[in-house]
Amino acid sequence: RNHIGQHILRALSNTPEEVALKEPVGNTLPCGFCGRSGRPECAITITVPAKAATTWDTKCAYQHQFRYTSADVGSKNQPCRNLPLKCELCHPVLPPAPGKTTRKTPIVPVSAVWRYNMHEHILQEHEEYVVLGQRDAGLALPANVWKEMRLTDLEQTASRIPK
Repeated sequence: RNHIGQHILRALSNTPEEVALKEPVGNTLPCGFCGRSGRPECAITITVPAKAATTWDTKCAYQHQFRYTSADVGSKNQPCRNLPLKCELCHPVLPPAPGKTTRKTPIVPVSAVWRYNMHEHILQEHEEYVVLGQRDAGLALPANVWKEMRLTDLEQTASRIPK
């Protein structure tokens, strides 16, 4: 995930690879485990319970376990934060009903979007939103969605892509 994530970032930013890849990164919503696009086995779902760990499921042959909370933060040794996310535009968290403090929601798996694919997902699936440099007219992205998809300086530096 960390290794492939760096190749995905370079492909997305049109930054040349330092060595030739055996197989190029897929052009459309590449899998965060193998970097390929359009493979049914690479579809990924995510379950986000209120008081337990986030879980995911995929049939990608290159899948491997990782600590979701650690991957979401990144580190000097593992800077890649590419992980499956629940798109808050597709699956918003609804506020509690009037007079209530919480809303009980069913815990079900939903289609996930890899963090590094969120920009492309919004372009394809959420035409009503502005995407800087791509679509100038529309609604501003909600702050929580923008925060989820932005890259950290560490990710950009580690992947050797321009800021």
